[in-house]
Amino acid sequence: MEKQYISFENYNNEITHVRIKALPEMLQKGHQFFLEAKEFYYQEPEIRETIDIYLEQLNAHLFKDTKVHDPDTQISVSFIQAFLNIHRTIQSKEELKKFIFSLQKAITDKEITKEDIHARHIKDIQYKLIARHNEMILQDQVKVIINSKWRLELQKIIAQTPIEGLGNLNVITPSKADPIQIITTKRDTLFTSFDQHLTKTNTLTFKIPGAMGELLGDIEKFELAITIEGDQGGGKTRFTYQLADAFADIGNEVAIFSLEIGSKSDLITRMKEEYLQPINQNHIFIADQLPDGYNTISNAAKDFDVIIIDSWNKTGLPSQDFDRLRKEHPDTIFIVIFQRTTQKTIRGGTAPLFDAGINIEIVKADDTFRNNYAITTKNRYGVTGIRYNVFNKNIIGNSEGVLESVLEN
Repeated sequence: MEKQYISFENYNNEITHVRIKALPEMLQKGHQFFLEAKEFYYQEPEIRETIDIYLEQLNAHLFKDTKVHDPDTQISVSFIQAFLNIHRTIQSKEELKKFIFSLQKAITDKEITKEDIHARHIKDIQYKLIARHNEMILQDQVKVIINSKWRLELQKIIAQTPIEGLGNLNVITPSKADPIQIITTKRDTLFTSFDQHLTKTNTLTFKIPGAMGELLGDIEKFELAITIEGDQGGGKTRFTYQLADAFADIGNEVAIFSLEIGSKSDLITRMKEEYLQPINQNHIFIADQLPDGYNTISNAAKDFDVIIIDSWNKTGLPSQDFDRLRKEHPDTIFIVIFQRTTQKTIRGGTAPLFDAGINIEIVKADDTFRNNYAITTKNRYGVTGIRYNVFNKNIIGNSEGVLESVLEN
């Protein structure tokens, strides 16, 4: 019977042909991990990566004496060879761009598909080259160095797969120009040395005018999320309308998912008239449904600068998706109301409070609503403890009171 590569999809069937106890100890442990963690394969990136590495090592062991002649892998292997060819060479931004475009065209034309046994490496190559290309803001050239561990994995693939020809693939050749050395390794895809770090404080941060700006501080748009929690009847929804108006006032397009109150409710109309300036109303949009759940919010994040969700508990989504949205759409600001339990903790877990840059609590001071206030309990961009009167839309107290709150924390 002809051997078949083992993938996540066919694992349960194909592993029955393998003597587990005859495998090296490392692969036996990998098999055990697979059985324990496979149900989280599509939910947890770290688990998926660990399982993919195990499967790659398992196949390398099982096929170590077998040359792979699968024609369907010829294109992907050609790109892997081309990528290895640029190790320790100096490339221009235009050369990297050509390589990326060639790779993307092969994927678009389905010459390389997700079923390709080397799809993970192709995805990594594509991601790392795009990231490096986009970082070349002030540099025309880059020295590419492939991490030794990854390079060894790629070289094993080449050794197992004879390449009949590179076809129309333009292999990047070494440049003789002097480099501005930015080394592409597994380490510096995560870290950036400070001599290469670009500081743009004049463009990355901004401040909303007035009392709302004093409450929020000098904020940064990148991966910004704001959580709002508090007492029932304190004015959480009203406060988010004030935020919507403030962000629209400085040129942002704002989407409100009003899941607690229907968009045709008279209360929504009253809040629109009370808190949204007429000049800003054509920049603020409302919906009261999530027909496709997470994807509805994610798609909206591509079209709007600010997304307001009232409330998260009505989405039916796990709290982990809060951070997922923030990471997948780093240029969109998320403002989300979380409902409390009777123990005054947010429903669904406190993880969003740690993920968000700003946590705001709405406090119901009395039954008149006039004295209710918002207070920042966490703020990476400003001072915590500042109190904002929701009714009057102004800051309560003086600087001494604010300083005292900080010292208490």
